[in-house]
Amino acid sequence: MTGVDSRPAASSAALAGAVAVVVSLVLGVAVGDPRAVLTGFVGGLCIAAGAWALRSDTHTRIAGGSVAVVVGAGVFCGAALLASDYLALAVSLGFPLSATLVVIDASSGLVAPPDETDELSQMLEESFVILLVGIGVAIGSSVAAAVGLPRVLARVAAGFSLHPLAGFVTLQAGALLGLLVLDRATGILESWLPAPTPTTDRTLDGLGLLGRGWWDIDPYVKAAVGLQLLVAFLPTTQRLFDRFLGSLPVLGPALRLALSGPLHLPLAAALLALLGIVVAERFRQWLLQWLGDDPGRSLARQAGGIAVPVVLLLSALVLTAAGVTRRVAPTFGRAGHYGSVTVLLLGVLVSVAVLRGLVALLTGLASAEVLSRRVTGFAAGAGLLFGTTLLAAERGLAPVLVLVGSAAALLVWDAGAHASSIGHQLGRDAETTDSEFVHVTGTAAVLAGAVLLVMVVRYVFIPLAVPATSAGLSLSSVVALGLVLLAIAAFTLALNAHDGEPRRSDQPAGDGD
Repeated sequence: MTGVDSRPAASSAALAGAVAVVVSLVLGVAVGDPRAVLTGFVGGLCIAAGAWALRSDTHTRIAGGSVAVVVGAGVFCGAALLASDYLALAVSLGFPLSATLVVIDASSGLVAPPDETDELSQMLEESFVILLVGIGVAIGSSVAAAVGLPRVLARVAAGFSLHPLAGFVTLQAGALLGLLVLDRATGILESWLPAPTPTTDRTLDGLGLLGRGWWDIDPYVKAAVGLQLLVAFLPTTQRLFDRFLGSLPVLGPALRLALSGPLHLPLAAALLALLGIVVAERFRQWLLQWLGDDPGRSLARQAGGIAVPVVLLLSALVLTAAGVTRRVAPTFGRAGHYGSVTVLLLGVLVSVAVLRGLVALLTGLASAEVLSRRVTGFAAGAGLLFGTTLLAAERGLAPVLVLVGSAAALLVWDAGAHASSIGHQLGRDAETTDSEFVHVTGTAAVLAGAVLLVMVVRYVFIPLAVPATSAGLSLSSVVALGLVLLAIAAFTLALNAHDGEPRRSDQPAGDGD
């Protein structure tokens, strides 16, 4: 059995997924807002397709699955915003989520085996971190657009001015800092060049002569610069320095102009370039650690968390650069697009966090052996379908549809459990048509009989026993009680309807045949 695909048997798993999708969609549209329900189903199917693609060994398909999961989570958030109240929210999201859990377990398995990597959980966790970074960038961009950061920086650079003494001392401190950063940047540049040429060797050697470590700089130089920084901003020392410059009729005005700001701009540009090299190296080391031993697969798994913020931020940038404004406050028009991006990313982040928490909860239940790992998605999806159906009854869902939804939940669970048993023992592609047909047909017959029995009790025996409904007696409560009792009975019958191991339909005949 080594190498056998032990996922649920394809035919029964497909039947369970189809029943869950069709029944959930019909019940959701019948009782809820069709827009919210349909939006939720679109998001749920995107998540299920993404979870299936994450199991692939192809990086392109993994990247597509990651994008599908993140987009599906965002669509789920949009479906939640369309709900009018909490009960409508539970119905609009309960039905799509139940179908999503069943489809994921039927196609790819919701809870990974202990000896395998849980690609879905890892992808959701990594996407959560990346989305947080995207939200930070969106907030920073919103603030920058609101205050007009480029214009502010241009005005600050044009109007930058210092007292000549302060400028003289800060130039010394900046040069000292530049030597220290240059000492770090030279080693980083040398490590980036796999095979330096003679020209680059001479350049790096020259930079190495300029750069000095903190302990290589003369302590008297450091003490002199520190002392100057202490006294350079005092009014008394500044007046004395002004007198000194005034005593120089030729050089005084030139020194005053040079020390008051023009020399600081190229020094600041050089410092920013050197600091950029150091920051880039830190980022490179962090990125190597983040991507792990298989960078291609890790990057593909994080494609959704990267692509969605990048697309939204680029769209906001294009709209802002084109002059299209969306006012969010009387004076913050150009920041409106980035504010919208922030809100959208927050919604996606919340959806990803909720989905990650749900997967973690079901994984924990499977680890604690409360639920079997092989049927966790089927059990959770069927239970959610049953519970959401009861909630839908409170919103006026017809009793017939309540019965159909409850029976479908039991059929989904039983068909999924049977498919998982066959897949575990014989493999996903095993030909077990006879066993699956007999089992599913028997379960469906038992559940259909239970539904008919409840309908007879509801429309025949209750009117005969209680001709006129008295005050305080609700027919819906009677139906609900009968529904629960008959559901328990149907569940017990379904479990014991067919015993025995699954059989292959194409099993070869014995020697005597």
